[in-house]
Amino acid sequence: MKRTLLNQWLLLAFASTSPAIWADGTSQVESTQQVEDALRVEDSAPLQLCYPKADIPAIMATLDKNDDQLRIDSKNAELIDNQTAEFTGPLQLTYRDTLLTAPMARVSKIDQSMFADGGISYYSSALKVSSSSFSANLAENKVTMRDAEYRFVSQAGRGYASEMSASDQGVVLNQATFSTCPEGDNGWALAADKISINAEDGWGEAWGSVVKIKDIPVLYLPYMTYPVNDKRKTGVLFPKIGSSQKLGLDVEVPYYLNLADNYDATLTPRYMSQRGTQLKSEFRYLTSQHQGSLYLEYLNKDQDKAADFGKRYLSHISHVADFNDRWRATVDFTDISDDSYLTELGSDINNQSDTQLYRQATLSYYGDYVRSDLQMQGFEILGNYSEAYAALPQLNLSSSKPLELGGGLQFLWSGQYAHFNNDSQLVKAADRLHLEPTLRLPYNTAALELLFEGSLLQTYYQQDLQLPSAVLDKSIQRSMPKLSMNGKLNFERDTSWFGANSLQTLEPQIQYLYIPYRDQRNIGLFDTARLQDDYYGLFRQNRYSGLDRINDTNQLTLGWTTRVYDQRDTERFRFSMGQILFLDEAKTEFEIAPGQAPAIAATESIFAAETLLHWQQRWFLNGGVQYDSETKRMVKSSVSLDYRADDKKIFQLNHRYSRDVSSNEIAQLGALGTLPIADKWQAVASYYRDINNHRMIEANVGFQYESCCWAIRLVARRQIETNLDLAIDNFAHPVKLDSGIALRFVLKGFGDSAGFDVSDMLSSGIFGYRRPYLLNN
Repeated sequence: MKRTLLNQWLLLAFASTSPAIWADGTSQVESTQQVEDALRVEDSAPLQLCYPKADIPAIMATLDKNDDQLRIDSKNAELIDNQTAEFTGPLQLTYRDTLLTAPMARVSKIDQSMFADGGISYYSSALKVSSSSFSANLAENKVTMRDAEYRFVSQAGRGYASEMSASDQGVVLNQATFSTCPEGDNGWALAADKISINAEDGWGEAWGSVVKIKDIPVLYLPYMTYPVNDKRKTGVLFPKIGSSQKLGLDVEVPYYLNLADNYDATLTPRYMSQRGTQLKSEFRYLTSQHQGSLYLEYLNKDQDKAADFGKRYLSHISHVADFNDRWRATVDFTDISDDSYLTELGSDINNQSDTQLYRQATLSYYGDYVRSDLQMQGFEILGNYSEAYAALPQLNLSSSKPLELGGGLQFLWSGQYAHFNNDSQLVKAADRLHLEPTLRLPYNTAALELLFEGSLLQTYYQQDLQLPSAVLDKSIQRSMPKLSMNGKLNFERDTSWFGANSLQTLEPQIQYLYIPYRDQRNIGLFDTARLQDDYYGLFRQNRYSGLDRINDTNQLTLGWTTRVYDQRDTERFRFSMGQILFLDEAKTEFEIAPGQAPAIAATESIFAAETLLHWQQRWFLNGGVQYDSETKRMVKSSVSLDYRADDKKIFQLNHRYSRDVSSNEIAQLGALGTLPIADKWQAVASYYRDINNHRMIEANVGFQYESCCWAIRLVARRQIETNLDLAIDNFAHPVKLDSGIALRFVLKGFGDSAGFDVSDMLSSGIFGYRRPYLLNN
């Protein structure tokens, strides 16, 4: 008998019992993943530890898949009329890497057939089948097995079929069942009157399918189709069900459209009992040079009587084009109908706590000597805030590599042209041209790093004023030199960490920076904001983003870092601290708006320190502090204590403080974690509190049951409703709380991933859970 006939049945039967591909092989992925992953069908669920491997005879280890000889080993053999051969006694039939055992077998030359009964066992590297009889028609290339019980060897999955038959046309299973539950567990099962699989097109069909949970029928499907390989199939995906005070009953039913091998779409009707019916759509594509997605959410009429929103929508475009090794284009654009859309309705594209939408289109060129980026970018600020400037366009040019001048001296250059536009501001349009040539002298060894730099910052502005201004000028030319020296030493020594051999490093660093003062109050603020002064920010040469403000300084920055690595090069300890020492008092001020009172000045002398302590495999302590040594006030601090036994036992206690967030002082305390509370039961909870305003920000509690083959999760949430039109500390308008509940049910191997990961519940809140960061993560 041909090996292709046996293996065809094996491979197709294996795929036919994987309805997970039909139900969730087209599931959505996070926006941060590559489109290639998005368009790829997920592999089947891995074998769970509670699902033991099937017993395989030892002879399977000796079989060779390249051996084309058909071998029959039996106790007795009889040849009848030179036409029929009968084998009795325990016999073994081997062909390549498959094994068939039976009490007897008969091979007929006339009928071109083979028959075996009395208790058949069939083995391969992927499947084990027990049946009452086995018959093969060699002329028709057809195999039939009756009363067959099958199970996968290295994967969760088992079932029964009253009859299995395989031929060149495909595989047919009659009165078949399938489940990923182990023996004795009737958590769920799929039963079908008939399953037919076409070997050529790779699709399966099932008639009279019933999904049973604990032997109770819960879903009847008269007809269903699904792929038996890595193809995708048009069909309904599993729904999402939830409820909240803002939305009422919230139900989403995604419908997947497999349009072609390299593009697809998903249409998702969403019913919200208090808001109406919304339609979500996503179109994804992938070619050799282009990949991206188009996303649209549309609600024709919001039924909320408290506000007249009317039509509400969100649109999003993401595109990446690699034309060749040198040219790349990207587009990232999001638009919404109103500022309250995200906080009211939520979205799969943006977080509910987002306060701005980024929009950009970039064309980049990577040359041997020049790197260029042509950008169109802007921000939509949500809430009652001033509209941001849009850069239409912005051209960035820079040298791809330094030009060697001899003696180690290098020459680099960068330049930028930007046109800004904002009709709501006093400066409704502006052109900015910036050139920055740099001479650099580096010196690097294993123990010492030195870098001397000298730059000339030449900037020209042309500002279009809507009204005459006593502060702002129409034309400005600003020229300022910049000198810097940065040195770093690298020391290391052998040491002991809790009695174990370890390696400790010491990395002192010093930087001198000089930039003379220039009066810049006559320049508007187009793309400039104050940057954070963490430890690494102390060595930044400009404390502002953009080019509209360049701080004058004559400063010396001192800092050092020490680390401890164990024998496996795992970072166990890290501590960094640094201080800026101003040799002259800086004069540059950063206004909230031109002519208004300055915000936190750049003259602050900031002390910054950061630490990480990983004293045991499961415990982590992270902390950071920024302190103004002149005013003796804390600027910013954060600390978190983490315990990670595994993905089932996680705990984090954190505190964060900032003196200035949109001119408000923020102090928050949070705790979150997950803990097994019983066999197969998991509890997840998180809580965040506003210390200054003495109120809860967000609280979540969830319970999850997970067995080898099915899981259920119930999560309740209560959080402050975000109102972007009100200040954080506005007590004239009491905060509103929104409560919600979500239920998720999964049949493993039938419509969802292999199991639940509790970390996704911890990271789905406003703040979210973040793993401790190590250099060797």
